[in-house]
Amino acid sequence: MHLSKLVIEGFRCFNEKAEIPLNKGLTVILGENGSGKSAIVDAIRLILNDDEFGKSMVSERDFWHSFGESKNESSTSFRIDIEFSKLKPVEQVAYLPWLKTEDLSTASLHLKVQNKTNQNKHYKKELWGGNSSSSSFEWDTYKSIQCTYLPPLRDAEHRLRDVRGSRLARLITKIEPENSAKERLVETVKQNNQQLLKDELIVKAKTNIKSRLVETLGEKLAQDISISFSDTRFERIIENLKLLFYPFLDDSTSIDEFRELSENSLGYNNLIYLATVLAELEDVNEQEISCKILLIEEPEAHLHPQLQTKLLEYIEKQAKLKGVQVIVTTHSPTIAASIDLDNILVVNKTELNRSPVIVPLTNVGLTPKQKFFLQRWMDITKSTLLFARGIILVEGIAEALVIPELAKRVLHKHLASKDRISEYSLEEYSVSIINMGGIYFESFFQLFINAEKRGEGIPIRCAGITDCDPDKDSTPYNGKECDCKNPALKLKTKINNSKYCRLYSNLKTFEYDLALAEGNFPIMANTLLEIIETDGPTKKQIKEYIPESVMVGNQL
Repeated sequence: MHLSKLVIEGFRCFNEKAEIPLNKGLTVILGENGSGKSAIVDAIRLILNDDEFGKSMVSERDFWHSFGESKNESSTSFRIDIEFSKLKPVEQVAYLPWLKTEDLSTASLHLKVQNKTNQNKHYKKELWGGNSSSSSFEWDTYKSIQCTYLPPLRDAEHRLRDVRGSRLARLITKIEPENSAKERLVETVKQNNQQLLKDELIVKAKTNIKSRLVETLGEKLAQDISISFSDTRFERIIENLKLLFYPFLDDSTSIDEFRELSENSLGYNNLIYLATVLAELEDVNEQEISCKILLIEEPEAHLHPQLQTKLLEYIEKQAKLKGVQVIVTTHSPTIAASIDLDNILVVNKTELNRSPVIVPLTNVGLTPKQKFFLQRWMDITKSTLLFARGIILVEGIAEALVIPELAKRVLHKHLASKDRISEYSLEEYSVSIINMGGIYFESFFQLFINAEKRGEGIPIRCAGITDCDPDKDSTPYNGKECDCKNPALKLKTKINNSKYCRLYSNLKTFEYDLALAEGNFPIMANTLLEIIETDGPTKKQIKEYIPESVMVGNQL
């Protein structure tokens, strides 16, 4: 049994109904800031009442509000629906009122909240399972679904240290909930307390305090006191336990060498916190009917790239082995590059006052060959295309270096403003240049080419620039094109007929076409002469060719 689908309508940025498919093991939700990733996680938290910060409260900001001219418009209600798939026979019995009549292996849960408050300023909620909102609701069944949330900027030290309801205390309670285990720990603490009271230093301190009380209040009014190592109630014992750290694994390390978490790095404290939560989820009694869901926002917080990769590998492994469903949101290209494409959902906010577009990469129509290629080539640099608002695909390093500089000049020419402080650039418009190191346009374009079908392609503009690659001795110019030998150009018609994608070709090569522009060749030739360190035939040829090239350029 796992959470397989989330449907949102009227909640936060989702004014229109949106369906979000979720994997059984790991689902990683990618997208730029403000795209709707946190809204997806918060919708799950709200309907399942996650256990991190207690009961989730609905506020005015949870209802969709419009922007622009119709900024006073808002949703009259919001609705969140979830589906659980592949229920085993024993789970079908437990969740019988929630089952779909047309598919007994699927259960559904629904939440509807009206945009009206009662006398206590609370919004009216309806929560029900199955097809009918009038059916009886069994809270024990609802509570058997364990949903745990880790916020993006979590205070790991605070959540782990000796506070009421600490993660460590909860883990210890779940590991061995039997009374015999509790009694054993309580008895150990009692014995320690008794030994402590026999110590000469403690006896003297106790006697001094008691004497001063008697001197101040007299024997009739004074209270008696004692000194204890720890409270002997089980709950207080485990809440006062502390996690300590040592920077290396070493079984021979003395307890005195371990240090407080306050002295540890934020990144490693986050990892310790996450390990504690995963241990807690893994130790749920397997005999219980329970769906275990872990929601993690920005696991990359405070972690360097290698730790990010190791963490996601471990989470994915544990999700498969322990039956924990993990849903992650991230901005990290390192994480995006390290996971299977089938686990990725791209969230894109394309239009004002419209719901974000949810694109599972399993829906974009990648062939097995294309998926294999992208999986291997999607490094940290190339994975930035999953977060961008526009993409320019290029063949090599020359285009990747020069096009951003050319773009600055073109943008400045057409958009220049005297009041502007910063310069125009592709980065300002969130456009990424992706150097493919070849002509692999088909695989990359497939991510965007079907975007007009909502949810079947990433709805951002993607342009590719490729060479014509005619015969080596060809000298084409505008009005005198050559036959192209580049097989990638066979894709041009298909790509250019799509809504979001375009493929452009040079007359010959990028460098050749750049040199054709008036005045460019002398600059390029002189730059090349500066780069060549030793005199020789190549340098001599360039010097002899410059005057002729300038003349040809003027004629063109």
